This record gives sequence, structure tokens and C-alpha cells, in this order.
Amino acid sequence: MTADAYLVILCDRAGCDTEGHWPVRFEPHTHRELRRLLKKHRGWRRTRDGRDLCPDHAA
Repeated sequence: MTADAYLVILCDRAGCDTEGHWPVRFEPHTHRELRRLLKKHRGWRRTRDGRDLCPDHAA
């Protein structure tokens, strides 16, 4: 049996339970790579104070 790491970014807005992830076949290896992909292709945003915001709250 094997185990793999599956990277997930959660929206830091209060009351939001949105998760950001990427398909396994193009799996990023670090959270930095995942944030870059989510920003470029799905509209996620990282604030200056380090919070991650989903596209619904990034505006």
C-alpha cells in the first residue's frame, strides 16, 4: 500500500469552506506551485498578510 501527498489550499475568509486543488496528473510539488497555478487559471489570490482567498472573495 502506498500513500501520496495531496496539496490543498483553503480559503481563509471567515465562513468559507472552499478548497483549491489541482488534478493529480499535473500535480504541483509545493504549495507555492499550487498557489501559482490557482492564481493563473482559477482566480485565487494571496494577500500581503498571507491569507489565501478563493475567486468569490478575491474581488
